[in-house]
Amino acid sequence: MKKYKRKFIKKYSHIFLLERQKKLIEKHFDFVKCKIDYTNKKLICTGSIRLDCQFYLFRITYICGNEPHCQILEPDNIKPCQEIHMYNDHSLCLSYPPDMKWTAWTEVYKYTIPWIIEWVLYYEIYLINGGKWEGKESPAHFSENDRNDFRMNY
Repeated sequence: MKKYKRKFIKKYSHIFLLERQKKLIEKHFDFVKCKIDYTNKKLICTGSIRLDCQFYLFRITYICGNEPHCQILEPDNIKPCQEIHMYNDHSLCLSYPPDMKWTAWTEVYKYTIPWIIEWVLYYEIYLINGGKWEGKESPAHFSENDRNDFRMNY
């Protein structure tokens, strides 16, 4: 019986962890809605932020134990570039891997959503001050190869 129980826990632990992440995100941020893709073992959340007259729509794709993949969906006229920490697919570079090790127990709501909000604020400052990024930067600049590949399936 113990062997069966361990197999069951291993096979379905990602469901528990995704449900937990979903519950915490929606509890702390009412402007974010999440759904679980049970087939691909992913949590997909969408949210919106409004600053003055500008509206930002974002998506977070999370696979247990991996850094969340965060994309700005709107406005769609943002030009991705290294200066604003945005990859060509409009995903964001929000953390420096040596400083942040993601595990299955790292709480997305504590880090990712505040970082997205912070990115939006710094992007607005970037637009106002003539293209100078005022936000924190990693010691090594990113490249497209550093982008978090959320398509991985475990």
